Amino acid sequence: MRDVIKKPVVLIVDDVPKNIQVVGHVLKESGVDCSLSFANNGRDALRSIAKVHPDLILLDVMMPAVGGFEVCQALKADESTKNIPVIFLTAKVEEEDIVKGFELGAVDYITKPFNSLELVARVKTQLALKEKSDLVNYNVQEFKQLLHVMCHDLMNPILAASYFLEECIEEDIKLSEDPELKQLFKQSIGNSIEIIDSVRKVRALEENKIALKLKAYSLSSLLEESLNLIKPRFQEKNIFIDNQIEGEFEVYVEKALFVNSILNNVFTNALKFSPRDGVIYITANKQDGLVNLSICDNGIGIPESLLANLFDYGKMISRPGTEGESGTGFGMSLMKKFVEAFGGEIEVLSRDVESYPNDSGTDICISLKSDI
Repeated sequence: MRDVIKKPVVLIVDDVPKNIQVVGHVLKESGVDCSLSFANNGRDALRSIAKVHPDLILLDVMMPAVGGFEVCQALKADESTKNIPVIFLTAKVEEEDIVKGFELGAVDYITKPFNSLELVARVKTQLALKEKSDLVNYNVQEFKQLLHVMCHDLMNPILAASYFLEECIEEDIKLSEDPELKQLFKQSIGNSIEIIDSVRKVRALEENKIALKLKAYSLSSLLEESLNLIKPRFQEKNIFIDNQIEGEFEVYVEKALFVNSILNNVFTNALKFSPRDGVIYITANKQDGLVNLSICDNGIGIPESLLANLFDYGKMISRPGTEGESGTGFGMSLMKKFVEAFGGEIEVLSRDVESYPNDSGTDICISLKSDI
């Protein structure tokens, strides 16, 4: 499910245009799969790096004004550029200069005049290492996000179980004496276990070790299970659920992921951004073999600037709710991933309160297969 890795960009920095031409020509003729970018001096190099985000920099040491050592030092001091590998291009082969280059953070050096085979080999090696490093960093970040979301998801069934226990204590009743309360409590604990198991399941899915086993479930029963878990939080904010679904709809999903990581997140987001005493509307219809579920609130909406990156893993979106509620900001990207793993689609339509003061709100539209 990971995005395809983009073609790497190599930035060549040298104050002698002929050197840039030679290096560029050698890399193109050798078939190195990369895009090339160029800069004629240190200042232009730093400006260019901010725009093109290169994967490797071939950096001349001896340049007027801002030299290669200074450029490298600036890169390594900046959090956003410190991991870009730098290969120095140098006519200086004194040991102290080589040592200084490595101390500043360079990964390698190439002496002038260039040996074409050496240049190509070193560039290929560093690009391959950078790709592997990016992949590791991506997977680490993705797993951290997954854990954040799963921990967040655990709050719903745990809070529900706590609520049911408090109700027993306040009413001085035993769980065994109230079958409905007992069933809701068992359901909350069961959901907690399923969420923990989902971490393993999602990682296996990411690594293509398993395929999700989709089964047909009643949409109404899935919604009821989710709403039972969120019920205490709705009551705290006095949010009314207007379920307008008529008739029965079957959807093919993986139950634990759909209830805990999709429905629960949709409802908690609607709750978070709705005003006290607000209303959340639920509708559904069937068209062309798909069940279209819509969960709509009359809350503060999502600004257009955030909508564009709503599902982007790399751009965490987290805003406080109408009463200061916090969140991880990771939920939407995972929701999209899971819905697509079910063979479905998710779309978010929203009108933010700044632009639509009298008609703000968000509509989450989820389309799911009703047969396989």
